[in-house]
Amino acid sequence: MRRFCLAFLLLATPAFAQPDRYELGRRVIAFEKAWDEKADDAAAKKRAAPIVNKAVQSLFRLNLSGASKFIDEARNALDGAEPALASVRWAEALQIVPESRVVDSTVDDVTVAVKAFYKIDGDAPKAAIARAKLGAGKPVEVVLDKLPATIRVPVKSVPGTPSADFTLVVEIVVDGKVLARKETRVSRIEKFEERLAAVKKASADVPKPPTTIEQATFLLIVKQLESLAKKNVPETDLPASRLIFGAERLSKIKEPYYIPTRPGEFWLSIPTGKTSTVVRIRIPTKLEERKTPVPVLFALHGIGGSENMFFDSYGNGIVPRLATERGWIVVAPKVELLLGSGPAPKVPEILAELAKRYPIDLKRVYLVGHSMGAGHAMQLAQKDPDRYAAIAALGGGGKVAKADSLKGRFFVGCGKMDVALNGAKALHTSLVEAKLPVIFKEYDDIEHLLIVREAAADVFKLFDDARPK
Repeated sequence: MRRFCLAFLLLATPAFAQPDRYELGRRVIAFEKAWDEKADDAAAKKRAAPIVNKAVQSLFRLNLSGASKFIDEARNALDGAEPALASVRWAEALQIVPESRVVDSTVDDVTVAVKAFYKIDGDAPKAAIARAKLGAGKPVEVVLDKLPATIRVPVKSVPGTPSADFTLVVEIVVDGKVLARKETRVSRIEKFEERLAAVKKASADVPKPPTTIEQATFLLIVKQLESLAKKNVPETDLPASRLIFGAERLSKIKEPYYIPTRPGEFWLSIPTGKTSTVVRIRIPTKLEERKTPVPVLFALHGIGGSENMFFDSYGNGIVPRLATERGWIVVAPKVELLLGSGPAPKVPEILAELAKRYPIDLKRVYLVGHSMGAGHAMQLAQKDPDRYAAIAALGGGGKVAKADSLKGRFFVGCGKMDVALNGAKALHTSLVEAKLPVIFKEYDDIEHLLIVREAAADVFKLFDDARPK
């Protein structure tokens, strides 16, 4: 079966610079939010889906800017059949690039570049300005008479604690009307270099390989902070001020830190044998007060993806959102893979470690995978059929070799416009031939990028119905 990237944020081949991946990811997220707002508007979705398919095809050709242009067009198509005004298209083509995502609290301002991410037909509108503001700080403006333009945005004077994570907002304005709004994150950290040096020094004392979640996660956070200090662009917006605080805590504590009384969303590194596996995890509130164990859902990303996809993209984070509404733990492991398929993530090992910390119902372990992740879900189910109560394969799958050994309940979903449709049908056929309980559904006007959002409600109905008697 043909393998490919699931979403534009994901593709991690050398052909794509990380800043471009980040920028494209922001546009995908904006589109998915707009798609959510039009959830009940069949005509709007029908207009947008073919344009999204063009974006996917553009990505297959490694044309990142072309994919971005199409995804912006698809977002505009949700609002109406007529193309957006030329001035709006020009504004939407722009991107904002801070010189650094982390600045010391003593720094007066940060320089932000405003430039075109892709080309559009037509000239720039006259008297266009960029209006920028960091958090609740003072707004500043620059005339966009030529590109690229730079704007110095105040940092030191922004109200708040010395160390804080702020949203940088840049509005593109013409004649008093906001044509586009750009957002990213910039963190202000007190004594950043000094504190980073201290945690980096402490990390040298961590056993190699690390033996606890705290040790492995400490090394991960230090690595993330070092990358930010080098002015590298992260794949997603990282809360650097929270991370530096977390690194300082982990450098000193000896007892378990990630426990039921500490809810929230974390990037963890979990020892899984000779190596560790990075996951993004969400722990529900008041977990320690639960009288019964809670289900856990593992969300498996596709080729070129990461632990961030199910949280940041994939239907505007609909899978973690639905899991949170139910009070479940949700875990998205990272597969260190660029191109091609390979072994599934070490879900059993991750589960074993998490079960030592959290009250997990081992009879309600669920898998949802997209594209390559769908194949990984089926690998895991075949290898350990008694472990998973229900499995959902979206936008992928393929015929399975050991279907007669499988247990549990299955959902196979795919868009009718998806190039993975034949693979999904093959998986469904394999499960039917093995006389397994399986639901198969094709979605009208849906292609590879949109299937997770459209199938999510059906997937969670399966999970809800799979509660052990």
